[in-house]
Amino acid sequence: MFDDLRSFLGALKERNLLCHVRPEVDWDLEIGAIQRRVFDRDGPALFFEKVRGYEWPLVSGVLGTPERYALALGCETHKGAIIRKVEAAAAKPIAPVIVKSALCQENVDQGASIDLLKFPVPKWRRLDGGRYIGTLGLVITKDPDTGVQNVGIYREQVLDRNRLGLNATQQVGTLWQKWQRKGKAMPVATVIGVDPCTLIASCVQAPLGVDEFGISGALRGSPLPMVRCVSQELEVPATAEIVLEGEIAPDAALTNEGPFGEFTGYYGMVTQSPVIDLTAVTFRNRPVLQGTLEGKPPNESTMLRSVGHSAGAAARLRRMNLPGLRDLYITDMSCANFMVIVSMEKQFYFGQARQVIEGVWANMHIAKWVVVVNDDIDIFDRRQVEWALSTRVAPHRDIWVTPANQVNTNLDPAAHPDDRNYPNLRGSRIGIDATVDFKGFDFPPETLPSPEEFSRVDARWREYGID
Repeated sequence: MFDDLRSFLGALKERNLLCHVRPEVDWDLEIGAIQRRVFDRDGPALFFEKVRGYEWPLVSGVLGTPERYALALGCETHKGAIIRKVEAAAAKPIAPVIVKSALCQENVDQGASIDLLKFPVPKWRRLDGGRYIGTLGLVITKDPDTGVQNVGIYREQVLDRNRLGLNATQQVGTLWQKWQRKGKAMPVATVIGVDPCTLIASCVQAPLGVDEFGISGALRGSPLPMVRCVSQELEVPATAEIVLEGEIAPDAALTNEGPFGEFTGYYGMVTQSPVIDLTAVTFRNRPVLQGTLEGKPPNESTMLRSVGHSAGAAARLRRMNLPGLRDLYITDMSCANFMVIVSMEKQFYFGQARQVIEGVWANMHIAKWVVVVNDDIDIFDRRQVEWALSTRVAPHRDIWVTPANQVNTNLDPAAHPDDRNYPNLRGSRIGIDATVDFKGFDFPPETLPSPEEFSRVDARWREYGID
């Protein structure tokens, strides 16, 4: 278990999975270009020691590969093993504990002392609307009715020294509307630079009303230490590097936020977003700002969403009690949101694959493509999935396309701009039955050797001299 970001960075360094970039780099576009090159080559995490004009460092790409992700969790590198470990943790959360003092509050800025640009906040891409401090920040809010905290990652643009533009969609958007109905300001804390299990837990997409910090505890194997904010009624991880405390007024005017180079590989639209007025900024001595470059896969946030969203969606689908479900994988190259592959032992009755497809649609607001296969297909192997699509699907019989009346995301570049204004988000979906069941005939035998033939060959493998 890693207690904080720094201990995990130390483990990465020991294994040559972290590169210290020692020459000075520019926060304006250079960091983003460097990180893009590294993502495209499946390279190491990057620790920028000298950012122009700043004394404090920036780290990026920390959980960008399955190897680093598995190290954080202490499990096998295979994506199936990683997803199953996260899903198991989500099923048995361990509640956090409150501590009285914390490293994240070694320094406290309030009032005129608040200045977001004392941190080396990058402008990641040339067409971004500004500098984004929130690319891997955990946005913490609270349900005003239940008092249960909610955690998620939402982009946050620096507007000035003490104001942030928040792209308030999904669960944080729902909670914000609840606070508005009560006529009260919504408290918000953005936590930057946490231990890897807590970062992973924040991406699980647990149902609204489930505190993701309990999932972090289960992944860590012990309760997550948390501390109360200094200016808001929220609790935050005690060993975080930086905490931005603030609130959104119930009658606050919306502001332009964006555009921003998003996970889809396209720029997201300028949004009309609420403003967080900061009331305090707390941070550790010599804080490490953690961020990541969004954009076309592969990248770090794709890895985070692929695992976290897969685990969360699998858990929700299992609660529907459909028989025979095996694994669920939201593919990384679909931007870890748009394509879902589900494997099942078999269809036990006519139409079950379609039930599974509709179950995924009901539980995921942006699953555009859903493919169901039998469990002889390894859903983590693109080649096997493509083979099933090519040989087990008759398009007229096995593909369903919805009308353009489905819930969507404002970040989907394929949606018409008129359908990308929150909360009026609309799109269409496609479901594909790539199983061999209930097709009206028996499929021909596959061309694989028999198990006995494989056993005989395996027993003599060394003799063949084939490495």
